[in-house]
Amino acid sequence: MQLNSALSGTSNNSNNSNGVNTLVMTVSDPPTVGEVQAIASKLDELILALRR
Repeated sequence: MQLNSALSGTSNNSNNSNGVNTLVMTVSDPPTVGEVQAIASKLDELILALRR
């Protein structure tokens, strides 16, 4: 029952994330501070979109 409840909202989550563009970048080795910040910012954007 808990699994069904958890899965019932997954289609909404997908729709919520549709507005988040993909992160198109090449990360150097080692990554720069700017690259890590870009990844962190995109993750924050995705988390906020999924909470809607």
